[in-house]
Amino acid sequence: MKEYNDTNHFENTIDAINHLTEEDAKSLLRLIYGFVDTAMTGNGGDKVKLEVLHKVSDIYKRIPGLNELRKK
Repeated sequence: MKEYNDTNHFENTIDAINHLTEEDAKSLLRLIYGFVDTAMTGNGGDKVKLEVLHKVSDIYKRIPGLNELRKK
C-alpha cells in the first residue's frame, strides 16, 4: 500500500465533509455501510476487504466535487 502524507488533501477533505448537507451525509454513510457490511459478512476474503477500502477511499475523494455540484 502506498504511503499518503498530503496534509493539505486531508484538510480539504475534512472541510468538504463539514460542508455536506445532512441528506448527502446520510446517503454516503448508507453507501459506505453497505460496502463494509458486504466485505465483513461476504465470502470474498481479504481481496474483497481491500477492494472495499479502495471504494470507500474513492467516495471520500469525491466529496469535494459533490459540494461543488451543490453550489451550481
